[in-house]
Amino acid sequence: MEDAVFLIDVEEAGGSYNFRFSRTNASHQRLTGISLEEIRGKTPRELLGDEQGASVAENYRRCVETRETIEYGESLALPGGRREWQTRLSPVIEDGSVTRVVGVARDVTEQKERERTLQQIKDRLELAVEGAQLGIWDWDMTTDEVEFNEQWAEMLGHSLDEVEPHLDAWERRVHPDDLGPVEDALSEHITGETAYYDTEHRMRTAAGEWKWIRDVGKVVKRDEDGEPVRAVGIHLDIDDQKRREEDLERTRALIERTQESASIGWWEVDLVDESLTWSDEVYRIHGVPVEEPIELEEAIEFYHPDDRAAIETAVDRLIEDGESYDLELRIVTASGQTRWVRAIGDPQFDDAGDVVGALGLFQDITERKEYEIALESTREELRKIIDLVPDLVFVKNRDGEYLLANEATAEAYGKTPEEVEGRSEADIIPDIEDSSEFRQDDLEVIESGEPRSIGEETLTTADGETRILQTTKIPYKVPETGEDAVLGYARDVTELKEYERTLEQQRDSLTLLNQVVRHDIRNQLMVVESYTELLEDSLPDDQSRTYARTVIEAAKQATEITETAKDVTDVLLQVGSGRTPVSLRDELSGQIEKVRTDRDRATVSVDGDVPEVTVWADDLLEAVFRNLLTNAVVHNDKDVAEIAVSTRLTDDAVRVSIADNGPGIEDKHKEQIFQEGEKGLESGGTGVGLYLVKTLVDKYGGDVWVEDNEPTGSVFVVELPLAD
Repeated sequence: MEDAVFLIDVEEAGGSYNFRFSRTNASHQRLTGISLEEIRGKTPRELLGDEQGASVAENYRRCVETRETIEYGESLALPGGRREWQTRLSPVIEDGSVTRVVGVARDVTEQKERERTLQQIKDRLELAVEGAQLGIWDWDMTTDEVEFNEQWAEMLGHSLDEVEPHLDAWERRVHPDDLGPVEDALSEHITGETAYYDTEHRMRTAAGEWKWIRDVGKVVKRDEDGEPVRAVGIHLDIDDQKRREEDLERTRALIERTQESASIGWWEVDLVDESLTWSDEVYRIHGVPVEEPIELEEAIEFYHPDDRAAIETAVDRLIEDGESYDLELRIVTASGQTRWVRAIGDPQFDDAGDVVGALGLFQDITERKEYEIALESTREELRKIIDLVPDLVFVKNRDGEYLLANEATAEAYGKTPEEVEGRSEADIIPDIEDSSEFRQDDLEVIESGEPRSIGEETLTTADGETRILQTTKIPYKVPETGEDAVLGYARDVTELKEYERTLEQQRDSLTLLNQVVRHDIRNQLMVVESYTELLEDSLPDDQSRTYARTVIEAAKQATEITETAKDVTDVLLQVGSGRTPVSLRDELSGQIEKVRTDRDRATVSVDGDVPEVTVWADDLLEAVFRNLLTNAVVHNDKDVAEIAVSTRLTDDAVRVSIADNGPGIEDKHKEQIFQEGEKGLESGGTGVGLYLVKTLVDKYGGDVWVEDNEPTGSVFVVELPLAD
């Protein structure tokens, strides 16, 4: 989107400033909803009201008084609605006074909204991790350093600073009987035999006890040789679950050996004499003293009001139809505590086949039900988080049926997640060709068991719009059934691809402009310089020859400006290019000779020989030395510019010093001169030469600075890394 550009006229009166809008571009008018006729000549207060206008005018005043470009963020209520802006103001200085302010504002409303949404998602994810008590580990497999989160440490009774961040420390905490199987499972995953590393093992806590942990992880990064370099995973506290499983196994074994169980009670109803008998365990579960008799109607009253109808219906069917029941219901104990129980009832028949009673089991399952409820709640929260993800997240089985589709996936097809899940992709994808291509990718992932990344694929939405996606698909097994499936994550990169194409077009335009500057304009300047030199000797008087010399010098400076423009363009066109070894002697000596040849009022001396070494740079290294040497001449106030070049080698770098006998540079300006657009008040240059030097040297991994020369002048020092 094009930036909004506006121009402010500045009027100074009695130490205060008046600001009036004079011009805006089309983007400004479109984004703000204010036409040029509505804004021209108005002050900020007249246009935006007292409160907003005062805030805006204060920023304009700050720009004028500091005489520097300033940047800030602001939120404004405009006719087109409230928008958020990132604004840059630059003063226009004429005859020593700021007469105008140029503003460039970028509409960042959608960006800010996305940032807020992402922050909400991040906060909710952190809340989910904290709420689910997930211990997270991140293993650098090249150094064996491991990072843990606080939940991981707290799970074992430690604070985070007590946990040594190294693999050895983790291995020492694993139970000796479990370490071998754990290492085997890890090796199988690292070699690619399994999609995930997933084990259950015991770990020693701070109290010296053993706690059961489920350890799930995955290698998420490999080097170019396929060797793993990073893995991440989680620890789940399954100690209660494992202990419940162990208790259940012991209970089952005990039930097999005896008819009585310490955790499962029995009950019996005799319909003939209308009596009810409870075992001691059933009394304990209800919180009733063993010696207290319980009537049948009274026993029903212990059930939770919301579950009472279910048990009454089950009992009626048992008595009337001889149907058994097996229910999980809530009871309210004598002390008022709500507990979950499993109630099993079987009818007892007489010789005639009539129901004369019932015999059943009664088990307290409160802990398991609370765990299941918490698990279901966690699933619901995770589902909410998945639906908040702006990218497409989905799971499909071998038949192409959607088992999971977040809101972004469903929205692409013009449906809700409920309308997508349970249906095949052929039924919901608008474009049959898209469906066929997606289906082929899914089956390849399922069959191979290997993840697959699709760098660019198209999807036709329900609105008929073609979107470009970057998709990752990994093999997945459905937990409930164990069936093979594919888990996919697709990011919409349509706008990114359009932006890349726009950048490529701008790059082509810049290349064309570079050719015009380097060839057409430079050639014309050389014509001006050459013909003026021919005319100089034929002019009748010294004043005319002085004018001719002025034209010649101006043409030379303009030629140098085209050279700087060429260098800047080359830097812009070199985005992403790397460094190569470059001969220091060739580049530096070539520029020294050029100055000696082209500059009449300059002398260049070299202290010793330029060392025959190579440095890390590129073919723009000559621009660094050309700009520094040219500056030493152009900004020199002496009749003859005396330049001294010296070099010094260290173990891993070389320093090139370029000293001059000019006016020198004040300490307070020594950092500023390398900034973009910085130049002296008397300078006729563009102000980008030294900025270009700094940009290139930084790119090479070197440094550049300026020192004082004795007795007068400056010394520019360039340090470059050796490539030898």
